[in-house]
Amino acid sequence: MIGVAQSDLSRMEQGEYKVGLDTLFKILQVFDLKMGEFFGETDTPTTPEARSLVADFQTLSEDAQREVCDFVRFKKQQEQPEEGPGENSPDEKV
Repeated sequence: MIGVAQSDLSRMEQGEYKVGLDTLFKILQVFDLKMGEFFGETDTPTTPEARSLVADFQTLSEDAQREVCDFVRFKKQQEQPEEGPGENSPDEKV
């Protein structure tokens, strides 16, 4: 696929083997990654679906972006488990 032996990949992971730029670019292409993502230097979404979602979000108007953010907060609240009797929320004063 990228012309690198499995044993060389293992050595790369352990820092025993230096990779040429041509090999690095092949790895990035195969895994659909950006350089910063590969080296863990970015908070950019790593899946193609997440990157597409972010790109679509950025094309929306400010009002539409606010609506999306409100909806995401609403959905997150729906997914949180309900507190049982006697349990206090972090914002609730005792």
